[in-house]
Amino acid sequence: MEQNIITSRQNPIVKDVCGLAEKKNREKNGLFRFDGFKLFSEAIDARMAFERIIYREDVADRANELISEAIASGCCTKSAAVCVSASVFEKISEERAPEGVICVARMPRELHRTYGGDVATLEGERLLLAESLRDPGNLGTVMRSCFALGIDRLILTSDCADIYNPKTVRAAMGAIFKLDTTFVSPDELVGVIETLRSSGRRVYAAALAPNAVTIDKAEIAKGDCFVIGNEGHGLSADVVSACTAPVIIPMREGAESLNAAAAAAICIWETVKSAE
Repeated sequence: MEQNIITSRQNPIVKDVCGLAEKKNREKNGLFRFDGFKLFSEAIDARMAFERIIYREDVADRANELISEAIASGCCTKSAAVCVSASVFEKISEERAPEGVICVARMPRELHRTYGGDVATLEGERLLLAESLRDPGNLGTVMRSCFALGIDRLILTSDCADIYNPKTVRAAMGAIFKLDTTFVSPDELVGVIETLRSSGRRVYAAALAPNAVTIDKAEIAKGDCFVIGNEGHGLSADVVSACTAPVIIPMREGAESLNAAAAAAICIWETVKSAE
């Protein structure tokens, strides 16, 4: 696949891709970016719509194999592929050791949408809820665990880290292309929990509280779900009060608390195990 090589760092395409490092530009254009061949391949499998595929000239052969696959799959046209010099790629990439390919894709709105208020749409789904997760790496790891272990939908408050932040996308390792994600405002989360409970589901707060029970004693059943909180402050008092009960993960005495992503993985496992 023959391509002219972009050698100027001032090229408009280069500027546009660099601009996607900022959330405001991602939201304005409905586009996000991600680095690496593995995510490129995962995105093709998920039939993502590519706006641009930027590749470094020294990896042209490897990149063109996947570009041909993307074109054959209807993910992009030939004109989406852009070859750049090493110097230009260095300006665009945010990776410490970039592999030489960056994809710009349309946000999958059909997967990631705002909650419409109808809890019936969540019926039968295995859920995880999260309040105010601010670290992109943690959020991406939570998404990866959700998809890998069998959660059907992740419900996030809108003040969580941006799921299209490159660090989130990298940590999610392809889950962002596949996992249903619903956004609620921080003020709506209590109402969602109350509505889930009124439909017969139990919602547990992963929170240290005087009346908390250990997760192995909670007797998690099919339909039950968990809410995890902010890395530093945990869950808000209103959310904990709205839940069925708080639960804690038993740990060795003197151990530091688990980070949000590790705690979420344990809660996810308990949720999925109970649904089998």
